[in-house]
Amino acid sequence: MPILAKKTGKAGYIEHCKAARVDDDGKPTSELTGPGSAWMELDAALHRSIGIAAAAVTTWLTTRPGARR
Repeated sequence: MPILAKKTGKAGYIEHCKAARVDDDGKPTSELTGPGSAWMELDAALHRSIGIAAAAVTTWLTTRPGARR
């Protein structure tokens, strides 16, 4: 369980949002990780945040005064 989820009180979301699968025998199972789970959503959100931060840093580096010589 991520520390940030515990500190913000959102650990229940991770435990609740599981992916339902049906195995070869037709028996339903639940997975904590994998497509359709909270872990995948959190991973996508983290990657989106990293992309936005990288774009902001790149913009700042290229538009600051004296950036070009």
